[in-house]
Amino acid sequence: MRILFPASLIFTALAFSLVESRLGSTGSDPDPETRPATRPAPEWKNTSWLNADRPLSLPSLKGRVVLLNFWVFTCYNCTNTVPALKVIDRSYRDRGLTVIGIHTPEFPPYGGEHDVNNVAAALRKEGIEYANAQDNDRATWRLYGIRAWPSFVLIDKRGQIRYESIGEFHVDDRTHRDWNRRIEALLAE
Repeated sequence: MRILFPASLIFTALAFSLVESRLGSTGSDPDPETRPATRPAPEWKNTSWLNADRPLSLPSLKGRVVLLNFWVFTCYNCTNTVPALKVIDRSYRDRGLTVIGIHTPEFPPYGGEHDVNNVAAALRKEGIEYANAQDNDRATWRLYGIRAWPSFVLIDKRGQIRYESIGEFHVDDRTHRDWNRRIEALLAE
């Protein structure tokens, strides 16, 4: 007797195994798409910033916890996560967290994602008030080894990467609560 599996089931299993091999299984973290990490955060060199009066740098943020969000305004999963990121920003900004969007275009320049005016319009439309760097050349994307939109990197007060994750989350879902827990722990250090 032969058992046939639908192609979508096989694809899903293969995709999950690829994500697990990329991120590693921690055994202790309830979110299989998040991996704890401890290594120095690379210094980004973005020169084009929105919602910031000057370019932000790791040295200028020493003593603050930093949450990087690699996103692009045309990504459905990215914009679905924006409400949760805005809640995180409002909840923790005054307590020592800096949320930074790293806007990294997916499509070639003719797609409009590289245009600062389009990015600014997207920030207004989404009500995003935290700083955003334009990463049109994907330099920061490559520095952090990012492979998917949206991706997140949580950096502690000493400039060490502590968590990395991919995928959307929503206000008050399990993943959002996990991010709150991680942020609070790093703020308390």
